[in-house]
Amino acid sequence: MNERFFDLKKDRQDRIINGAMRIFAENGYRHASTDEMVSAAGISKGLLFHYFKSKKGTFRFLYEYGTRYSMVELREAERHAGCDFFEMYRLLTKADSAVLRKYPYLLLFLKRADRELTKIDADIQEDLLCRAAKKRQDLLRGASRSPFISAEDTEQIMQLLEYTREGLIRELLETAPGRASGKAKDSHGSDGPSEEAGPEAGLPLHMAYSVRFSGALRTLHRLNL
Repeated sequence: MNERFFDLKKDRQDRIINGAMRIFAENGYRHASTDEMVSAAGISKGLLFHYFKSKKGTFRFLYEYGTRYSMVELREAERHAGCDFFEMYRLLTKADSAVLRKYPYLLLFLKRADRELTKIDADIQEDLLCRAAKKRQDLLRGASRSPFISAEDTEQIMQLLEYTREGLIRELLETAPGRASGKAKDSHGSDGPSEEAGPEAGLPLHMAYSVRFSGALRTLHRLNL
């Protein structure tokens, strides 16, 4: 990539990153259109190629940038390695919320990219491949379990919560697109929560995610302990 990308103002960098990530996350590499990327980012196609050379170059930059950004947000969880299983999930939820606050599509992008990457870019650095996902799994498998939770139960709970995590992010993005910019609308199309909305209504995406996912954690904690 062209390092002059980082000379842009940070808000413009983030607009380009978020726009391209959204298209890759929604469509996958094969069907992602650079025309849609530049439209989402509010730039010309020439500028996109000036900074990233190609569609593949854009994808590679986003993967490397997104992986490193996610790893930074996992540092607090790493400092508490070996803590209680549900406490570790609480810390990971906090890390997810921090990522979603700035890059709403980053977590979905990485999840999809991890499945596609080796077919697209055989030269990707090995230490980056699935790094964020592996770190999450290592922290969870190394967490302290209640004597009432077996290793098999832990794996099943992890799988259930990972499905919940991905599905919740998709729901928040798809049903309330205004949340991605920190502005939500109620079911009547006006700003603010409706009378039938849940406790997360009107919150930015990252806060709504935290409220909903933390609720799921508390429920599972009660059922298993």
